[in-house]
Amino acid sequence: MTAELSEFIESKMKKWGRLVPARLQAALALLEKLRDNPSLNLDDHKRRNSSGLSSHETFGRLAHERYQLTVLNKNHGRRSCDIGGWGQELLDLLRDRGFETAAPEQQQQLLTEAQLVFADLLRKIIDADPIEVRVKGRSAEAVIRDVIKQAEDKGKSGEVAQYLVGAKLMLRLNREIPVVPANRGDRRSPSDTAARAGDFEIEDAMIEIALGLPDDKHLNQIAEAHEDPDLEVWLLVHHDRVASWTNELPKTEGIDLKRVVVTSVAAFVGQNIAEIGKFSARGRSESLAKLFSLYNERWIDQVGTPGIRITTK
Repeated sequence: MTAELSEFIESKMKKWGRLVPARLQAALALLEKLRDNPSLNLDDHKRRNSSGLSSHETFGRLAHERYQLTVLNKNHGRRSCDIGGWGQELLDLLRDRGFETAAPEQQQQLLTEAQLVFADLLRKIIDADPIEVRVKGRSAEAVIRDVIKQAEDKGKSGEVAQYLVGAKLMLRLNREIPVVPANRGDRRSPSDTAARAGDFEIEDAMIEIALGLPDDKHLNQIAEAHEDPDLEVWLLVHHDRVASWTNELPKTEGIDLKRVVVTSVAAFVGQNIAEIGKFSARGRSESLAKLFSLYNERWIDQVGTPGIRITTK
């Protein structure tokens, strides 16, 4: 079965010549769901009116725990896995191997054999070579854009962006910034008074990173933050989506546009790096080196994975 799966992965799991982590994670979740419901009809597993499986995150988490894998994205690929385009074909491979007529213990063995193939590929991505960027002859903002692009290819842009912002704040403000995993510690419920309002809180400012398209979660989070009349919100987004977020903010009740700054992660980090380097080429390179050192030593060594360390060339 390994040979058939390898061919399947080569044709269905790649996009623009690269493996798509979301698809690998979703395949693990689908195979895990078969342990609970052995139907080989994809519709029996999909969530109605959704691109993912029913209980997608639950089965994704179980599969990752089974193989001791770090989660590359918290929804286990549900949003971008395109499971409708390849899921039934994966199930058909199991049918061809006699899954439907096999004894329960043989079914479990087939599922384990298949999951191991996907788990090994995910593990290689997690432990892959670090992000490597060229610094010479480029602005600090261009360097950060390159880092974010490579992180996107690894399915880890959110984590990389948050850790870069944390390192930048530490470097610029010369103060300790709490080191927590990405998307942890911000507000979960109105009763959770210990949670932060956003990814970072600095004096009377909340800093939130949102690289995706505008969504209700972040818009409502900003509106809630503005219940504090003194709180200013810095919304850091993907450089291609600044206009989208700017246009969407006025549509949400409770957001005070006079207290929201929308800019890209690359601009937010890059401008300060240029200023710290006193706008000289040498200073820029030295400042980027300090930024990446803080990023690697404070965040990646403590809460990150090796595949998102940053090195320069």
